Amino acid sequence: MTGWRRCGSLLLVAVLLAGVAACGLRPGGGEPAGGAAASEAGRTYGYGPSRDRSIKYQPDVVLVEGGPEAIRSASADGTTWVLDADAPGADDLEPGRIMYATSRAVGRVVQARRTGDDLAVSLAPVTLTEVFRDAHFRTDRRFDEADLAYQEVPNLPGAVSVPAGTRSPEDAVTPIGLGGGAGPRPPAVPAALTPPAPVLAREEAGTTVLAMNPVRLAPAGGGRLPPARERNFTVSVGDWEAQPYRTPGKLGLKIGYAANENLKVYIDFAMNVADLRIRADVPISNGRIGSSTFAVDGIRSISVDVSAGAANGADDNKKVRVEVPVEINIPVPGEPLVYSNTWKFIVSTGLSGRNTTVKAAGEWAVNGTLGMVGGTLQKPTLSVVRSIMDSITGISIGPSGLAFAVETKIQFGLGIPAAFAGPYAKLVVDLGVTNGSALGAPLARCVSASLNAKVGGGFGITASSVAVEALQKLLPAKLKFELESEKLWPIHRAAQTLPNVPLCVG
Repeated sequence: MTGWRRCGSLLLVAVLLAGVAACGLRPGGGEPAGGAAASEAGRTYGYGPSRDRSIKYQPDVVLVEGGPEAIRSASADGTTWVLDADAPGADDLEPGRIMYATSRAVGRVVQARRTGDDLAVSLAPVTLTEVFRDAHFRTDRRFDEADLAYQEVPNLPGAVSVPAGTRSPEDAVTPIGLGGGAGPRPPAVPAALTPPAPVLAREEAGTTVLAMNPVRLAPAGGGRLPPARERNFTVSVGDWEAQPYRTPGKLGLKIGYAANENLKVYIDFAMNVADLRIRADVPISNGRIGSSTFAVDGIRSISVDVSAGAANGADDNKKVRVEVPVEINIPVPGEPLVYSNTWKFIVSTGLSGRNTTVKAAGEWAVNGTLGMVGGTLQKPTLSVVRSIMDSITGISIGPSGLAFAVETKIQFGLGIPAAFAGPYAKLVVDLGVTNGSALGAPLARCVSASLNAKVGGGFGITASSVAVEALQKLLPAKLKFELESEKLWPIHRAAQTLPNVPLCVG
């Protein structure tokens, strides 16, 4: 991990809606009103799109004009946005209404407070259909490295937590023979990377109940959303480092433990891609989403390279759940939504004995499309390219291993950083590798691995329950949440222990 830079920046690219509520934006692109923003503000906050009467907004939506230049700053958690108080539409922002300034500054107003020429607005999450009454979004876009921008949200709500519970037989395959004997026992991993994602629910009257208590505003100095960057970088999240990256042929995430020298963890998870493309066809009529398509093509395989070592054995073990506060985005002038790639991961080490090490690497081909087509979840298949069993090595006095779960999501939508709304496709991979005790080596060196992969797709706000809890503390609003409808399907479940002898399989 020493080669990574510790700077950060995660793009919150947006697209400004201009005009009155009866007017709309061109769903498929076009030149932005007032010209494309090429400034730093344009890359960080978004672009001003064209008008298009084919889009109709819900009656409580307020469109703030001015493009990215109307935004002065945003808080480091992405919940409070400071606008030019004289921007057209700003005077109409009041608690209970929905602000749409850019595609990354959309939400229900919790509080608006004017100070001089600035207007600080705190936002709560909204769904896609709370913003749009009628619209039809169509796109077919290549996920080109040259188009990408990286945006950090330094204080992303719920970014780091310690997962509770362990994975159950329904959610993950436990390698054969790990119940006892000299065979290795993998560390436990939570059943799912995230619980079912919540969405903001409307009250029967059609509005969200808000409690108008004082809310903290973006500080005068520091604590702000940093500018977007054009290149990938490493960000520190608690005791860990994470680097979402896109290089020719790869879209991936690197993870490392950085707190001290006693524990070393390195993980590189990658989707190996060729002509990575996003297809979307999302109709919204009378505030309802119809049969839709949001699909990702071009993922050829997934690969993983893991290694871990502990100077003091079990005393150094760690368990963490991280929502990486970096997004890889594609800002598109003239489109009212933004393309975004986000990551979450869980790592749990189970190392025993002093100076213990474990290493492994593998690759699996992905055959098929990720996402939903015509409302139907696509179910690609996995097949082995490089067996991880052949690579498990290390030195350990006792059974040792590492468990790792990762979720990558590609989405097309709007909202605030911790609660993004819109159609998405995701891949969830749960991997466990274990290396047997060196004491059993004269008879057999036991190694085991398990892989559990799922694909998913859905709509709505995709904030995790951890992020929702953090948002509830940040925003003094009595928000009512319900679970969104997400389709999640297992596509690969495999486990193996070698050699197949009683000492290992018990």
